Amino acid sequence: MDILVNNETSQLKDVLIGNSYNFKSPINFRDLYDPTSLMNYLKGKYPIKYRLQNQLLKLKKTLIKHDITVHELDIVDTNQIFSRDLGFVIDDIFFLSSIIPDRELELKGLNSVLKKINKIVKLPKSAHIEGGDVVVDKEHVFIGYYGKNDYKNQITARTNKKAIKIIKDKLVNKEIFPIELIKSSLSPTLNALHLDCCFQPISKNKAVICKEAFANKIELNFLISYFGDQNIFEITLKEMSRLYCNFFSINENTVVTDKRFTRLIRWFKEIGLNVEKVDFSEISKLGGLFRCCTLPLRREKNKKLGILDSSRCRLSDTRY
Repeated sequence: MDILVNNETSQLKDVLIGNSYNFKSPINFRDLYDPTSLMNYLKGKYPIKYRLQNQLLKLKKTLIKHDITVHELDIVDTNQIFSRDLGFVIDDIFFLSSIIPDRELELKGLNSVLKKINKIVKLPKSAHIEGGDVVVDKEHVFIGYYGKNDYKNQITARTNKKAIKIIKDKLVNKEIFPIELIKSSLSPTLNALHLDCCFQPISKNKAVICKEAFANKIELNFLISYFGDQNIFEITLKEMSRLYCNFFSINENTVVTDKRFTRLIRWFKEIGLNVEKVDFSEISKLGGLFRCCTLPLRREKNKKLGILDSSRCRLSDTRY
């Protein structure tokens, strides 16, 4: 299988999506790994399996409608909603994530796809990373992480500095930009679980950003200067917790988002995008939406350089 991803918005050709065939409710709250799932469990609003299945099917039909080849994870005996966490493609390399131990069984769902791929990088268990923390813009790669001393005790910390160092060493032709995120195990509005929960580029050199979700103001200001303040759609912490930022680009003209996000949809239309509106209200109770449920394997190559002149890309040079 040919794989290729060097940006977030060019025409999608092949994608791997999650499933809910063996979805189970947790035995108790200690089995949950993020504050959104915890909140909904404690409120008695934890997702119902058949509703998850229906919403994932709607996403699959939407993708197929746009002539995209949809691959599904191999079925294993665990929850498998979020395929994005399991890995990511940069250029023609598949990076196999190093995820939290309680979710390692999910990686077996990749077996059929991985057998067809030539270049695979498996990160060591001590180098933690999940696909939602990786955003690619041609020759630039943004990686969300958590660098505080309490990393080991923070269940929502999914990517560490060691993983960033390994990726930087593997991708010598890329500029790697670490972006530290705020984390909370208890509050959805104070937790950016992954980078794609608070930042995502869209076509036309624009981006959606929750500025309050960044722990380091220098990194935030760099990101703003990268796109230009006039090209940024800013969302609030509350909107971040509702997953406004977790849309998914099918191509440079079409984006998939939740039908409830009227303010975001209005902006998408104002900048000339076609919007596929899908109800993902049940899946959102687990702390993820469309980008979390999709792992792009192949997009059309975008040969244009990233927005920023590479001579100015110096944020990451001396830090990892």
